[in-house]
Amino acid sequence: PSQNIIGERNNSFLPGSPFSFSLHGSVQESDSAIIRIPDGVCLKINCVSVNRKEMDEYLKQKGSIGVSLRLSSEENPEMLPIWTFARDRSSGYEMSGLGLRVCGPRTVRLLAFMEMGYRSGQSVDIHLFGSVSLNRDAFD
Repeated sequence: PSQNIIGERNNSFLPGSPFSFSLHGSVQESDSAIIRIPDGVCLKINCVSVNRKEMDEYLKQKGSIGVSLRLSSEENPEMLPIWTFARDRSSGYEMSGLGLRVCGPRTVRLLAFMEMGYRSGQSVDIHLFGSVSLNRDAFD
């Protein structure tokens, strides 16, 4: 399994490596990133953030609320929010300690979903940080 690579959208990460990548904000589920996680490998997403300047500009738009990180899997294809940066509810521009761990074989989709205010076409990217590891449970 250590030879398997996970990733999509020109991002590939080997087990043992840290990763970071951005999801472009959208209201279309078809814009979600597809992450293929091979057997024996785990993807851990520890931290998410948004760019303060981009978010502040976006929130100046009438009706804008924020952006959410949404996740779906083969078992549950509905894109559900797991973190939201909202105008009135968020105290910071990042969330550490997210603790999302998905082990393969699995395919998940991640989406930076714009919560209202998208009419102008302006969007905000969500930045993901984490690591890729071997699934020790698969070798027991």
